[in-house]
Amino acid sequence: MKPQSITVGKTQIRILPTVKGLVSESKTVEDEINSFEPELVALSIGPEEVAGTRDWDGEPYDMSGWDEVYGLSLRKLLGDNSVRLPPPSFVTAIKVSDSKNIDIVGIDMDEESFTEAYTTHISFWNTMSRGRLEKSMVKKGIKGETPEEIAINMENSIRKISGFAKLEEQRVSAMVNNLLSHSDQHLLAKDKILAVIEVPNVDSLVKLLKES
Repeated sequence: MKPQSITVGKTQIRILPTVKGLVSESKTVEDEINSFEPELVALSIGPEEVAGTRDWDGEPYDMSGWDEVYGLSLRKLLGDNSVRLPPPSFVTAIKVSDSKNIDIVGIDMDEESFTEAYTTHISFWNTMSRGRLEKSMVKKGIKGETPEEIAINMENSIRKISGFAKLEEQRVSAMVNNLLSHSDQHLLAKDKILAVIEVPNVDSLVKLLKES
């Protein structure tokens, strides 16, 4: 997916799609920051994750079952050295932004808001359905001929479970609201914002931004 630009008032928001965990995304992010020269870099992770990624000590990263299945599918497609956690796109965005004194924020829900939303939307049966889906994915892998297809197919499978679909809708809505809080319409306005967004959420985020 190619970058897209959206103008909100006098603020130019550049949406850069990223595939979680893909090592090659690191250079893409660095090049985009250098060429676009944003005043703010926004990442599709929570504020606590920004701090945690910045302070990562190099120890093995905790992975969920889904991370393992997803990583194996990407490695099967691209090779053993193609995937890394924490996600290189976010690691590089933080390092480059810090080195250039560019403000950087996580626009996803904070941990408290996510926990509340998860409790609201995810039922016991949703959890059971996701567990069965994960076991099936472990056996079959995630289909896709490109990294983008693998990322999107995995998320689409999860979002067939109603509670998880609603949770993702709320996450995207939170990202949009947080992005808009830095746009021309607000006191924290920035002229140029680079938003690094995981591929499965790009289309819905762009749609909501255009409707705002």
